[in-house]
Amino acid sequence: MRYTLFLLCFILNGCWYSNGCFYTPQMVNCVDKGKEYPLIAGYQKKGLLGHTNSKQRWKDFVSCGGKYGDINLHYYLQNYQINGKRYKNLDECMNTKEYIYLSPAECGYQDSKWDKGKCNL
Repeated sequence: MRYTLFLLCFILNGCWYSNGCFYTPQMVNCVDKGKEYPLIAGYQKKGLLGHTNSKQRWKDFVSCGGKYGDINLHYYLQNYQINGKRYKNLDECMNTKEYIYLSPAECGYQDSKWDKGKCNL
């Protein structure tokens, strides 16, 4: 019993919670990271990661067939034509306007502690 109690105390002392993360001897789990960036924030101009003009991005997004205000890209066009030019999907059109797409994992979170500095709203 004494050995079991000692072992239990040793294991519990190896765990702690700090700054939204639960630290254990084998891993770290962070759950309080804040809000993720919406998917529209993943479209960034090459060379301007994190500093893309959001007003111009919306104009380009709408000119590619997207809907203004659709921050999570629920309306995602595929195999369509705009001004006589055929596009396989929305990403292809945005690529012609020199945008690259960063996934939510590449963007990070809106909280400055977890923001990777690659995306902006």
